Amino acid sequence: MLTTAACGGGSDDKGAQGPSSKQSALKTTPPPETNDPLELDPGSTPGLPGARAALKAFLQGQAKGESLVCRYVAKDGDFVNGPALRGNCTRGVKNTPHFLRPRERQALSQILVNGGKINKSGDAVLPFSGLSWTEGNLTERTLQSEFVLRRNAEGMWQIIR
Repeated sequence: MLTTAACGGGSDDKGAQGPSSKQSALKTTPPPETNDPLELDPGSTPGLPGARAALKAFLQGQAKGESLVCRYVAKDGDFVNGPALRGNCTRGVKNTPHFLRPRERQALSQILVNGGKINKSGDAVLPFSGLSWTEGNLTERTLQSEFVLRRNAEGMWQIIR
């Protein structure tokens, strides 16, 4: 009985009909496709909003072990050689979930990034104090006191230290 009613086949459905010919004729246009992945990446947005988006995406992805977030790390920066990534971003990010406590992973997975400033050289400096989360626990020692990001030649914000 429930199956029949849920599928619209009940005898009380006198007003229910299939789509009209006008509705069937309507066509939806798919969204335009782009070949440029940076076009849709919030980490390519200019100014502090882009830097914040890149750091947020990196930290959330790192919590899940998603190596795709390495696009937010400068290959020649101090950050990649630091204690978290140890010179290999892909391997470091994939291993991160195994080194974090559950409450740290929880906080990182829902982190928000606020504050920060753009310095004279154009780098974004985002302090730990600008990070927030609703559940879980993080300390400055878990991460670092500040993150410094710089836009690369393609316009993507990347963590340099």
